[in-house]
Amino acid sequence: MDIARQLKQGINTGSIVFGQRQTHAQCAKGLAKMVLVAANCPEEYVNKIRTSHPQVPIHQVKLVNRQLGDACGMAFPISSLCILDPGQSDLLQLENNL
Repeated sequence: MDIARQLKQGINTGSIVFGQRQTHAQCAKGLAKMVLVAANCPEEYVNKIRTSHPQVPIHQVKLVNRQLGDACGMAFPISSLCILDPGQSDLLQLENNL
């Protein structure tokens, strides 16, 4: 699966929020369908999401935060993002790998 292509498709046709605070807030509200984290996302944050919201699948991509930001078409690094609605993308087909 081409992650960059799927992310752009999801951003254009669905609902995705960026950043650790927004991701955690959406998980707490029960709206998160999946969380994607960068390869260099802090382990403490990943553990916090995993333990406080075990029902939310987490997929770690092979991209570091700068590359993930570029893949999303953003001019800033992104260490985590939350998929609320995948739109026409296949992002929810990614497996929980953490």
